[in-house]
Amino acid sequence: MKRTLLAASLLTLGLSGCVSDEHSQLLGAGVKAWQGFTLSKSELQAQASLSAKQMDRENELAPKDSKYSKRLDKLTANLLQVDGTPLNFQVYLDDEINAFAMPDGTIRVYSGLMDAMHDDELVAVIGHEMGHIKHEHSLSQFKATYMAAAARQAASAFGEKAAKLASSEYADMGVEFMSAQFSQKDELESDLYGIEVLCQLNMDPYAALRAQQVLLKHAASEGGLFATHPSSNERIDQARTAAGNASCRS
Repeated sequence: MKRTLLAASLLTLGLSGCVSDEHSQLLGAGVKAWQGFTLSKSELQAQASLSAKQMDRENELAPKDSKYSKRLDKLTANLLQVDGTPLNFQVYLDDEINAFAMPDGTIRVYSGLMDAMHDDELVAVIGHEMGHIKHEHSLSQFKATYMAAAARQAASAFGEKAAKLASSEYADMGVEFMSAQFSQKDELESDLYGIEVLCQLNMDPYAALRAQQVLLKHAASEGGLFATHPSSNERIDQARTAAGNASCRS
């Protein structure tokens, strides 16, 4: 029903002839909202890629010859894709203990996280982020972010900030996407995939447990993984059980 009403509204605006700038902007917001319902996975991934590129411009990327980039390249040399989605890894030079994945295969790891973890623990976190791509958690989150951007554009259609919102939209979407929390179910599902990745690379599956313990140790810090991927006793218990049951366990 909502889709039908939205389509009718768009048609009414589209047939109204010469419309004002305000109506044009509302039409653009309406089209974007409609696209939020109908965009395919590949189209959403393309939008996410634009957002990721804008975020890369606004953060300090580690040079390819830095110790961080070389370490990440080595650890991810055999992590090329997830269910056909090619992965691309880079490091943000930032003390924050954080990492995130976008539905287009973008995975960014903060240098603060790399400083806090051993290689196998870091791979567990990277595998966890890959799990959000595999199970399309990040795709669902980005779709919600896309819809929120459409709502912001519509809300500001009569204000002076409209043009500014349009020019910074992808950056805003990236920040909003990163601040969203996944459900406990999504987190547990991605934790298990992180253990699968450890096994795939012939690493100790218990590194997933140790990674959780490292995060808890630093939990006094605000933001980062602690805000968007909160640790819990359930996650730690699951990591211990899954590591013990893993076929590749030491």
